[in-house]
Amino acid sequence: MRPQYIEQITQELTWKLRQKELYPNLPIDAIKLSEDDLGTHLGLFYENKLVTVVSLFEKDNQLQLRKLATDSKYQNKGLGTEIMNYVLAYAKEKNLEKVWCNARSTATKFYLKLGFISTESYFTRDGVDFVIMEKNIL
Repeated sequence: MRPQYIEQITQELTWKLRQKELYPNLPIDAIKLSEDDLGTHLGLFYENKLVTVVSLFEKDNQLQLRKLATDSKYQNKGLGTEIMNYVLAYAKEKNLEKVWCNARSTATKFYLKLGFISTESYFTRDGVDFVIMEKNIL
């Protein structure tokens, strides 16, 4: 078995890690997306443990990624970059025009390193500052 691998997972498998890392003060029901059942959910497993999750939503030839989270015990190991490279390759393979996300302001450097650009669209939700970031694929 490889020390790390990525595979499609169920929406339910994203929720615990999503809550732990992104919304630790909210109940589990508050972190579920109403459109979760329409998304494709990916998990990166490291030493057979689910440590990174992301949810993908395709619409109008674009791919929105949501709720990218890596277990804090496994951060700074390149695992977030690995799953993002997988997502970008997936978008390219599907001939999508763009990948975009609502990035937390604290994560902009991560996305810039991957070739995303910041748009002029900023907002705050539940006390967290976000900027819409995007990367053209075609």
